[in-house]
Amino acid sequence: MAQEAKSYKKQFADVQKQIDVLLDRIIEADNATVIKAYEKKIDALENEKIILQENQAKPAPSTRDFSASLELSLNFLSKPWKLWESGNISLRRTVLKLVFTDHLSYCRETGARTPQLSMPFKALAGVSGVLGSNGG
Repeated sequence: MAQEAKSYKKQFADVQKQIDVLLDRIIEADNATVIKAYEKKIDALENEKIILQENQAKPAPSTRDFSASLELSLNFLSKPWKLWESGNISLRRTVLKLVFTDHLSYCRETGARTPQLSMPFKALAGVSGVLGSNGG
Protein backbone atom coordinates (compact mmCIF):
# COMPACT_ATOMS: atom_id res chain seq x y z
CA MET A 1 0.00 0.00 0.00
CA ALA A 2 2.79 2.44 0.90
CA GLN A 3 4.64 1.40 -2.22
CA GLU A 4 1.58 2.25 -4.35
CA ALA A 5 1.39 5.68 -2.72
CA LYS A 6 5.06 6.30 -3.54
CA SER A 7 4.43 5.18 -7.11
CA TYR A 8 1.49 7.57 -7.51
CA LYS A 9 3.53 10.45 -6.07
CA LYS A 10 6.40 9.72 -8.44
CA GLN A 11 4.08 9.50 -11.45
CA PHE A 12 2.36 12.71 -10.38
CA ALA A 13 5.72 14.50 -10.06
CA ASP A 14 6.82 13.20 -13.47
CA VAL A 15 3.63 14.46 -15.11
CA GLN A 16 4.01 17.85 -13.41
CA LYS A 17 7.63 18.05 -14.64
CA GLN A 18 6.47 17.32 -18.20
CA ILE A 19 3.85 20.08 -17.91
CA ASP A 20 6.47 22.54 -16.66
CA VAL A 21 8.78 21.68 -19.59
CA LEU A 22 5.95 22.17 -22.06
CA LEU A 23 5.00 25.51 -20.50
CA ASP A 24 8.62 26.68 -20.89
CA ARG A 25 8.53 25.59 -24.55
CA ILE A 26 5.26 27.49 -25.15
CA ILE A 27 6.89 30.67 -23.91
CA GLU A 28 9.78 30.22 -26.34
CA ALA A 29 7.62 29.10 -29.29
CA ASP A 30 6.63 31.47 -32.09
CA ASN A 31 4.56 29.15 -34.28
CA ALA A 32 0.82 29.02 -33.45
CA THR A 33 0.53 25.38 -34.56
CA VAL A 34 3.35 24.33 -32.26
CA ILE A 35 1.79 26.27 -29.38
CA LYS A 36 -1.57 24.54 -29.99
CA ALA A 37 0.16 21.12 -30.00
CA TYR A 38 1.86 21.96 -26.70
CA GLU A 39 -1.43 23.13 -25.19
CA LYS A 40 -3.13 19.91 -26.32
CA LYS A 41 -0.37 17.84 -24.71
CA ILE A 42 -0.65 19.90 -21.48
CA ASP A 43 -4.42 19.24 -21.39
CA ALA A 44 -3.78 15.51 -21.75
CA LEU A 45 -1.19 15.62 -18.95
CA GLU A 46 -3.57 17.59 -16.69
CA ASN A 47 -6.20 14.88 -17.25
CA GLU A 48 -3.58 12.26 -16.38
CA LYS A 49 -2.84 14.15 -13.14
CA ILE A 50 -6.53 14.11 -12.24
CA ILE A 51 -6.72 10.37 -12.90
CA LEU A 52 -3.63 9.78 -10.75
CA GLN A 53 -5.16 11.80 -7.90
CA GLU A 54 -8.42 9.82 -8.12
CA ASN A 55 -6.60 6.49 -8.20
CA GLN A 56 -4.54 7.49 -5.18
CA ALA A 57 -7.68 8.40 -3.24
CA LYS A 58 -9.39 5.07 -4.02
CA PRO A 59 -8.87 2.24 -1.55
CA ALA A 60 -6.94 -0.71 -2.92
CA PRO A 61 -9.27 -3.34 -4.35
CA SER A 62 -9.68 -6.43 -2.26
CA THR A 63 -7.88 -9.44 -3.64
CA ARG A 64 -10.67 -11.73 -2.46
CA ASP A 65 -14.39 -11.31 -2.67
CA PHE A 66 -16.55 -11.55 0.43
CA SER A 67 -17.70 -15.12 -0.10
CA ALA A 68 -14.13 -16.40 -0.51
CA SER A 69 -13.03 -14.56 2.63
CA LEU A 70 -16.02 -15.87 4.57
CA GLU A 71 -15.35 -19.42 3.42
CA LEU A 72 -11.69 -19.14 4.45
CA SER A 73 -12.65 -17.76 7.88
CA LEU A 74 -15.26 -20.43 8.52
CA ASN A 75 -12.85 -23.12 7.41
CA PHE A 76 -10.30 -21.86 9.95
CA LEU A 77 -12.91 -21.64 12.71
CA SER A 78 -14.02 -25.21 12.09
CA LYS A 79 -10.48 -26.71 11.99
CA PRO A 80 -7.80 -24.49 13.58
CA TRP A 81 -5.68 -27.55 14.34
CA LYS A 82 -5.05 -28.07 10.61
CA LEU A 83 -2.92 -24.94 10.57
CA TRP A 84 -1.31 -25.96 13.85
CA GLU A 85 -0.39 -29.40 12.50
CA SER A 86 1.38 -27.85 9.52
CA GLY A 87 4.38 -27.28 11.80
CA ASN A 88 5.03 -23.82 10.36
CA ILE A 89 5.97 -21.57 13.29
CA SER A 90 4.41 -18.44 11.79
CA LEU A 91 1.12 -20.28 11.20
CA ARG A 92 1.20 -21.59 14.76
CA ARG A 93 1.70 -18.07 16.08
CA THR A 94 -1.20 -16.89 13.95
CA VAL A 95 -3.41 -19.65 15.36
CA LEU A 96 -2.48 -18.66 18.92
CA LYS A 97 -3.24 -14.99 18.21
CA LEU A 98 -6.60 -15.81 16.62
CA VAL A 99 -7.79 -18.37 19.17
CA PHE A 100 -6.69 -16.73 22.45
CA THR A 101 -7.16 -13.12 23.53
CA ASP A 102 -3.94 -12.99 25.56
CA HIS A 103 -0.75 -14.93 26.14
CA LEU A 104 -1.22 -18.36 27.65
CA SER A 105 -0.61 -18.28 31.41
CA TYR A 106 1.35 -20.88 33.30
CA CYS A 107 1.77 -21.20 37.05
CA ARG A 108 4.73 -23.22 38.34
CA GLU A 109 2.68 -24.64 41.20
CA THR A 110 -0.65 -25.40 39.53
CA GLY A 111 0.35 -25.71 35.86
CA ALA A 112 -1.39 -24.16 32.86
CA ARG A 113 -4.11 -21.63 33.58
CA THR A 114 -7.48 -21.55 31.81
CA PRO A 115 -6.96 -19.55 28.61
CA GLN A 116 -9.23 -16.70 27.53
CA LEU A 117 -10.68 -17.56 24.13
CA SER A 118 -11.33 -14.99 21.42
CA MET A 119 -14.92 -14.04 20.70
CA PRO A 120 -15.58 -16.42 17.77
CA PHE A 121 -14.32 -19.39 19.77
CA LYS A 122 -16.31 -18.34 22.85
CA ALA A 123 -19.42 -18.29 20.68
CA LEU A 124 -18.60 -21.67 19.18
CA ALA A 125 -17.89 -23.10 22.64
CA GLY A 126 -21.25 -21.80 23.86
CA VAL A 127 -23.06 -23.35 20.92
CA SER A 128 -21.37 -26.72 21.27
CA GLY A 129 -21.55 -26.66 25.06
CA VAL A 130 -17.87 -27.55 25.47
CA LEU A 131 -17.04 -24.95 28.11
CA GLY A 132 -20.50 -24.46 29.51
CA SER A 133 -21.14 -28.03 30.60
CA ASN A 134 -20.53 -29.30 34.15
CA GLY A 135 -19.74 -32.80 32.94
CA GLY A 136 -22.88 -34.28 34.42
